[in-house]
Amino acid sequence: MTQAGLSYMSRKYADEHTMGVDTKKSLEIIHLRGTLAVNLRPYTKIEDLADMMTKGTKYAWGNFVGVVRFPLWVRSEADSLEYVRRARATMDRKILSLEAFNFYGVIKFTMNFFGEKVVQAVSKRLYDHTTLTYSSVMGPNEDISIFDHPILYVAASALTGSQVFNIHIVSYVNKIIISLAVDATVIPDPHRLCDDMVESLNIIKSAALERGSH
Repeated sequence: MTQAGLSYMSRKYADEHTMGVDTKKSLEIIHLRGTLAVNLRPYTKIEDLADMMTKGTKYAWGNFVGVVRFPLWVRSEADSLEYVRRARATMDRKILSLEAFNFYGVIKFTMNFFGEKVVQAVSKRLYDHTTLTYSSVMGPNEDISIFDHPILYVAASALTGSQVFNIHIVSYVNKIIISLAVDATVIPDPHRLCDDMVESLNIIKSAALERGSH
């Protein structure tokens, strides 16, 4: 969805500014690298608080998150489902490579033997060499309320160092909430980018439904 949204945005930008063929080609060969937070817990469901507080429970407290790096290409595909195939193939390779577990192990080892400042330096170097980051959180499957006030949606946001583009996705019942945090000097129109991402998701969904009907 993000790759398609960036492709649509770059294509519209090129059309509006009447760029030449060479400039449009240069947009298509841009290679971006992003980071993705991966939940390393064997149990991914949301557990009851009482079960987590029980002595000897198998559900542990604290963070157990790894990070993987992945490439994105800003190019237009005739088949919108190609974005999904490429992303799925890339993530399958990343998961099999144990990259997320290795990252978690390196960070934990560094924290235990060298301290917090070295961990900060390692993390900063990682984020300095990538352009954007993802996080995703599985939210409630049922509507919730706080003091009898119904919750319509749940959104998340965070800042991660020098990266110019952060994407946070939270599920809530039968919807997902997409939050963007951007560097305005690099992405001056984040609302347009968000609209392009939503448009790309709708196009991919329509293509999948049409392909399924055949």
